[in-house]
Amino acid sequence: MKKQRIENKLDSKKHICFVSVGHISSNPRLIKEATLLANKGYQVSVIGIQTLEKLVPFDNELIKKNPTWNTFIYPFYKKGMLYLFGTAFHHFAKQLSKLANQFVLGKLSSSTSLWLPLYYSLKSVKADLYIAHNINMLPLVAKIAKKNNAKIGFDIEDAYSVTSKEMDKNIVELEKKYLPKTDYITCASPLYVDFYDKLYQKLPNILPILNVFDDIEEQENKEYKDRNNTNHLSLYWFSQTTGKGRGIEQIIEALSLLDRKDIELHLRGEASQETKKYFLDLATTENTKQNIFFHALVSNQELPFRTAEHDVGLALELKEPVNRNLCLTNKIFQYMNTGLAILASDTEAQYQVMTKNIETGFLIDIQNIQQIAQKIEVLADSKKNNSDVLGKMKIASKNLSKTKYNWDIEGQKFLEVIEKILS
Repeated sequence: MKKQRIENKLDSKKHICFVSVGHISSNPRLIKEATLLANKGYQVSVIGIQTLEKLVPFDNELIKKNPTWNTFIYPFYKKGMLYLFGTAFHHFAKQLSKLANQFVLGKLSSSTSLWLPLYYSLKSVKADLYIAHNINMLPLVAKIAKKNNAKIGFDIEDAYSVTSKEMDKNIVELEKKYLPKTDYITCASPLYVDFYDKLYQKLPNILPILNVFDDIEEQENKEYKDRNNTNHLSLYWFSQTTGKGRGIEQIIEALSLLDRKDIELHLRGEASQETKKYFLDLATTENTKQNIFFHALVSNQELPFRTAEHDVGLALELKEPVNRNLCLTNKIFQYMNTGLAILASDTEAQYQVMTKNIETGFLIDIQNIQQIAQKIEVLADSKKNNSDVLGKMKIASKNLSKTKYNWDIEGQKFLEVIEKILS
């Protein structure tokens, strides 16, 4: 196990342990919370799992940037001893599910092979507060917290039970049993508060902490690495994975309808050759096909600068499954942070944000291709004719990041929760 222990000079401070079920660099909410608490003098430990070798440099860059963290990272992708035992337990637990489900660790073994290296790391960290960011690991975190007489925090990044068409009964069972045992719950979307309060009894107060960022200074001289032609309107979308069924298809269909040479579509995220071909094949005109660009993932440190290159940020959540309708991802706030106009689908969560801040862009019905094309055309014409429609949206977006949607404000809410819990 690759383990990095760095002596913390703030041993007198309370010790907080964050638990990530994947790469820590892929969990921006955890990063912001851990960085804030470390800066405030708390002793911070971070536990994570590495499953993809290509993401390891991003983890290493993050760890180097945060030398006061005690980090415990297991390289699962190397298929070492804990990988082999975890995989074996996972296999047997699935075969003997009735027996396995009678025990906490047996249930964990049934759901994932990642639990063993996380358990191994957690056992070595005696903290005052453990914060989990994934529901599947909450039983494990609760077990360790109970042993150490520590507090438990949980962050609802997604409504895990409704991330697919049918409600996941196993997740409901976990949430029903373990969420009431937590000392605090935060969530990434205000709409999760009602959803969870209606679903379960005796939960702690759920506090929304929006997926915002530290406001960054606008660059006087932008460095263009993505763009093909800076005179063209540039539409931009990003995620960990560039995949089907995330609203990209509708944008390509609208661009094909417009058939203009002066609109570029930039997609950032992990994408296979098959996925790229799928999207390119959707383009029915050469103008559209030639102006679709795929970009590799970049580190969290570089992401704002690559985003700032573009004109319009695409927040294209669908209304199904239920979680997509309720969620409020970091995209919309990243676009504000980097001063982009916003084209957002009218999910319930995004509708609430955009109707309060309509000067930042357009709301769209993701199933209405004609409407999407019309909105894009307005923006493209503004870019071409140098009119102020697009420019005003970009300025309004950046102003919101400075004054309303930033980590200085949301981080303070989080800090107050932690101070109260550990007082």
